This record gives sequence, C-alpha cells and structure tokens, in this order.
Amino acid sequence: MKKIVFFLGKGGVGKTTSSAALSFYLSSENKSVYWISIDPAHNLSDIVHLDLHKKTQVNDFLFAEEVDVESYLKSFLHKTTVRMKEMYKYLQIVNLENMFDLLKHSPGMEEYALMYAMKEKIEENENFEYIVIDTPPTGLMLKILSLPFSSKMWIEKLVRWRKKIINHRAAIANINPKKIDKSLALEEENDKVLKELGYQSDYIIFLVNLLSDKSKCKMAVVLNEDEMSLSESLRIINGLRGLKLTLDFAILNKEGTGQKNSEQELNLPIIRIPYLRNAMDIKTLTNLGQRLEKIVK
Repeated sequence: MKKIVFFLGKGGVGKTTSSAALSFYLSSENKSVYWISIDPAHNLSDIVHLDLHKKTQVNDFLFAEEVDVESYLKSFLHKTTVRMKEMYKYLQIVNLENMFDLLKHSPGMEEYALMYAMKEKIEENENFEYIVIDTPPTGLMLKILSLPFSSKMWIEKLVRWRKKIINHRAAIANINPKKIDKSLALEEENDKVLKELGYQSDYIIFLVNLLSDKSKCKMAVVLNEDEMSLSESLRIINGLRGLKLTLDFAILNKEGTGQKNSEQELNLPIIRIPYLRNAMDIKTLTNLGQRLEKIVK
C-alpha cells in the first residue's frame, strides 16, 4: 500500500464526490485502488450504480465497498461477548450473561465497531496501491479517529493494573494457597485478561501507527463556501491537532456558489473544484480527480 487517503468534512459538502474523483483518476492511471465508505449513510453505490455491500470490481483497477455498519456492529458485539464470557465464566454466578447482553446498548459501540471495521478492511486490502476512504460527518469521524489513541492509553494502564493484581494474587497464594481459586492464573503468561488486552493492543497499535505515518496516511478536508462548512473544517483541524495528527489539503468544492470563506484560517494548501451544473459522469469525475492527484504525491 502506497497511500491511504481520508476525505473528511461535514455532511453534504462533497466528500463522496471527491473520493470518487480521486479513485477513478488513479484507476485510470492503472493504479490499483480500493475505495471504501465507512459512512452509515452510503452514497458510493449511487455513483457506480452497483450493489457494494461486498467488495465489488468497478473497473480493471478499481474495487469499491460500503461497510454494512449494522451487520458489522452485530458481528463485533458477538465476537466481543463470546470472548468476554469465556474469560469471565467463573463469574457466571453473578448473572454475567445479562451484563454482557447490555453491551449492545452501551454508548460508543457503533464508533468502536466502525473503528474495527476500518482496521480490518485496511488490513485485508493492503495489496492495493491506494485505499481511498469516504468518511462519516465530522462528529462521528472525529470520535472514530480518536478511539485508537484513547484506547491505547487505557490499555497500557489496564495492563499495568492487571500485572499488579496477578503479582498480589501470587503473593497471597504463596502465603495461603486456599485463599486463591485454582482457576485463577498466578503467572502473567497464563492470565486470560492479559491475553485479551494484548489482542486489543495489537488492533489499536496498528491503527495508531498507520494514522501517525504521514508518508502513508493523507487526510483532506472537503468544504464549501459557507461559514458553517468553514467552522466544521476548523473543528476537524483542532480535533486532529489534539491527536497530534494534521490535515494535508483542503478541497474547496463547488467554488463560486457562495460567499467567500476566510480561507487563510485553514492554513492549508487548497484544491479548488468549480461548481458543475450538470450531473457528473465517470469521465467528468476522472478529469476532476486529476486535480486531486497532488494529495497522494
């Protein structure tokens, strides 16, 4: 994989159009492209007129897919619940079954499911030269991008706390073995919780490293000529700054249809896309994509 490109921005500014334009242009240059939407409100299929619920070939070099968020959430919850029930089966006496069933109603589960979907889809398609990602609107996407970094911090703390628990447990067992249930691990390498944390850490570190690698990961914000669009773009810039991530380009879409923004506030290279009155076909999108090529250079 040479590059992965995220198109960010508020809803309706042209993220899907921009991601389509770059994807079609790169594929027209015989570059292999995996074009994916992780936005629950998908629009990719409207452009190519194909069912994209699974990875589908659009042309010789372009494959596209729309992540089925609902199915992925169910799969994510099922896998998580099975692993946790196995890990904590010694606590079934406290009706743990019902506690885990409440996971589906917990805040943030959709964001976690989308984060894992994004990770798995990127990893599964690393053989493509380019991965182009159409993203959800600002609020949801900032949460998804922040999760790997916050999760990494919490996992590191949980690992330290868990190791202390195991050490204390082993010390108690040395003094009075009857005080410790035989099913509980006394060594770190045998502890199921530590193994699960290691599993989660592998997922998280993959994303943290990828998002932080500016040689591979590129991010562009798409906006229009209106104050709300500019405000959302500045929110993205500030949100990413808190994660020590930066945007690479701003794409001013539908230029000439609104009041001029204070573009200097963005402090980014700007790619300008004029407003086109006619519906855009594949040829038009491909031509527009040539303007966006600089994002991946």
